[in-house]
Amino acid sequence: MGNLNCACCKSSPCFDWVTAKKKPNLPPSVEPMDRPKPVPPVFGEKDDFLALDKFDLRGKENAKGHHTLPFLQQEKELARLVVRRGQEFTIILHTSRDFDQTKDSISLIFTVADCRSPTFGNGTQVGVGVGVEAVEGGWSATVTKSQEKTVTITVKSSSNAIVGEWKLEADVKTEGRTYNYTCDESVYILFNPWCQEDTVYLAGDAERQEYVVEDSGLIWRGTSTRLRPCPWNFGQYEEQVLECVLHVLSSVCQLQPPSRNDPIKVSRALSAGINSPDDAGVLVGNWSTDYSGGVSPTKWGGSPRIFQQYYTSKKPVKYGQCWVFSGIMTTACRTLGLPARSITNFSSAHDTHSSLTIDYFFDDDLEVIERLNSDSVWNFHVWNEVWMKRKDLGEKYNGWQAVDATPQEESDGQYRCGPSSLVAIKAGEVQRPYDVPFVFAEVNADKLYWKYCGPCQPMKLLGHTTDGIGQFVSTKAVGKNAREDVTHLYKYTEESSEERNVMKNALRLCENNFARYYLNQHFEDVEFDFKLNDDIIIGQPFSSSVVVHNKSEKEYDVEVVLRADTMFYTGRTKTMVKRHRQHLNIKPFSKETVMLEVSFDEYYSKLENQCAFNLSCLCKVEQTQFEYFAKDDFRCRKPDIKVEYEGEMKLREETKCRASFTNPLPFPLTRACFIIQGAGLCRLQFIRIKESVPAGGEACCEFTVRPLISGERNLTVMFDSRQLEDVDGMLTVSVTDPDDTPVEASEDGGDKPNSTQPPPETAPCETVEVTTEES
Repeated sequence: MGNLNCACCKSSPCFDWVTAKKKPNLPPSVEPMDRPKPVPPVFGEKDDFLALDKFDLRGKENAKGHHTLPFLQQEKELARLVVRRGQEFTIILHTSRDFDQTKDSISLIFTVADCRSPTFGNGTQVGVGVGVEAVEGGWSATVTKSQEKTVTITVKSSSNAIVGEWKLEADVKTEGRTYNYTCDESVYILFNPWCQEDTVYLAGDAERQEYVVEDSGLIWRGTSTRLRPCPWNFGQYEEQVLECVLHVLSSVCQLQPPSRNDPIKVSRALSAGINSPDDAGVLVGNWSTDYSGGVSPTKWGGSPRIFQQYYTSKKPVKYGQCWVFSGIMTTACRTLGLPARSITNFSSAHDTHSSLTIDYFFDDDLEVIERLNSDSVWNFHVWNEVWMKRKDLGEKYNGWQAVDATPQEESDGQYRCGPSSLVAIKAGEVQRPYDVPFVFAEVNADKLYWKYCGPCQPMKLLGHTTDGIGQFVSTKAVGKNAREDVTHLYKYTEESSEERNVMKNALRLCENNFARYYLNQHFEDVEFDFKLNDDIIIGQPFSSSVVVHNKSEKEYDVEVVLRADTMFYTGRTKTMVKRHRQHLNIKPFSKETVMLEVSFDEYYSKLENQCAFNLSCLCKVEQTQFEYFAKDDFRCRKPDIKVEYEGEMKLREETKCRASFTNPLPFPLTRACFIIQGAGLCRLQFIRIKESVPAGGEACCEFTVRPLISGERNLTVMFDSRQLEDVDGMLTVSVTDPDDTPVEASEDGGDKPNSTQPPPETAPCETVEVTTEES
């Protein structure tokens, strides 16, 4: 039976404040907590009062229509109601007798669970008179069925309701007597992209499925010449994720409940709460090579474990980099019902002084002068987009908004970024909120190379590019495991008149006075062509070269410097691998090629975990003092894990699976481990390999999954060892109910049938231990 909290007021009936048709949402003259508490009616006594026996929130039945059923399909099914605002749901009240509308009245009171001082005026407490005409856009409740001591009530929340956990009470009034009952279960209200009145409404079923419902996907990493899709388990329906996201919003971000109905404020707050520098948020960033005391960013592969660890400990989780911040930001947004996607920008600028330029300074030996360099260009950077209306800016700016949880620069005193309207970014309207200049520079800054000649000496411009920043802006395509290029949403075609005009207008609006230079002279006699061989898998050698072409009748002396450095994906160089300097005498109308060859043994010990290299070239013509500079970067490819399974995937039935790949390195892999995860398919599994994996040998493991959710799911496998890490693979499977017709699975979204052939011969890397670990 519900808990009796209070009785009727001493002076006026308590129902006056919720049954008044003119002002149904105004507070009573006496708050419920001020009322006396008489003894409630006891069932079995001859009392005509309509007493409540229990609340039935019909969690599963309501969840189906609200696209929230997976929140309830966990190992331990939870008794709660998860619905979306602005949409009807039904509850059933079990009563001591049949409901009689001529003498019985019911009012529902919804209160934001974590609000310390809820009031009716700011929407943190809502009174809904059942059967009372609702104010336009407000809450409403009607009795749709009354029979056999049950009352079925259809409730519709406001499309502007506060998002989060609510508590439900019912005031029941019979012939002048009123009693209040409290529901033990919580009601969770989320944003509603299916509701046209909601500010996050998104047209298109396929888009809503991809950006709200889907709990796994792909995040692109690599370089602009090697785009690498990496599977990510968003897992917004997993245990404790919803509770953790709401905890972050309220306790970490300290976003007050009245502001939690606004997707602009919610997304901006989350972009601060996901990182930890200034508010002890979810994740600690680490861009070094020392991950002691935590987990390397490349080893996560999904969001649930991070949220679960944070929710349990209430301490920031170690460690993450941009794609991890983006992955958990996507999870947080989709958990709350915000349409969201992860966005990767290749050759992404980090402009530290808001000048819209990225400046590099070098000495005569092609050494970077770190003390002069504050800007950088990351091989890639991953942020998010969230779909919403921008009522603060106007209808023109509705749609996708860029939001970034990676802590880079402070915005209004906190490490956060966005939401920035993509319309404003593309138009170069850098005065629009929030953080449009920073995102504009990430995708469209000009890049300049300077030679530092010493103190009190003028800088020399070695080169510039206006089209090197912001390439192949990528996200997962709707409904398939493929890349969608969304560069056009951020800027016009490079070097087009529209793009250059936008840049000039942005510079006029920019308050920074940093000088901008453009190279107008081109030396015509000697031409240089810098090339690199970047299509290699780790374990192979690579090379770069420059072709020097003398197109004149004169001889020229040319000095060439070729250099290879390992680098972090943030664009900062780590260690020089090799440098080659050569002097040439170029005869008239001739060509010379200078090569830099790097072997595996030369680069392996100096690699950073992203396997990224920066290759540069500096050439100087002695007779004219003309200098040519070029640089490029690439990433060694790593092998893909092949994932197979036997037979068909059926709901709540075990299926045997196998994962394997070939060791590309010229030596064995030791202390190897496979990591298995898949939202709705299995808990996190660690499978350790007893024997080392020989050079050229097969690393393999076998495991089982037991799906809890039907439909299309993604099974992700990662591999880690002392010598090779950040190897992964993904298989998309279709899980059916036992009575349904089996549906074939496909790998990486293709049309291949699922593998039913026997596995290859047993590899030397025998699986000897299978452990399942929970966060």
